[in-house]
Amino acid sequence: MKLYRMEAENARIITAFGSSGAKITPILQNTSGCHVSHLKLAAGGHLGLHPAVGEQVFMVLEGEGWVEGEAGERVVIRAGEAAFWKDGENHQSGSELGLTALLIEGAELVIRLSLQAIESEKWS
Repeated sequence: MKLYRMEAENARIITAFGSSGAKITPILQNTSGCHVSHLKLAAGGHLGLHPAVGEQVFMVLEGEGWVEGEAGERVVIRAGEAAFWKDGENHQSGSELGLTALLIEGAELVIRLSLQAIESEKWS
């Protein structure tokens, strides 16, 4: 067994697409190009509108915020909930109070989370 710790010096500040108050720490990448990262949004922080590079899961671990997809409708998202964006889908996210999320990006992601049909329809 090996133990790992996320160190503050490994976090990268995100400023692309007009983003602010956002830090990302890479966790892993596999040989098929799947990336997993830890994201922190400060109070008032946001990730600006940008296209998804591959399929993307945005799983909120702590706090709450909002997510927006192609339709331009902002949806509240809380700890324990996840948003999914298709490859190339324009999207953005933010938080008034701050949040921590796990980002998973790759091709042919198979979502095994249990989502209510109403929620999944709202995001499609």
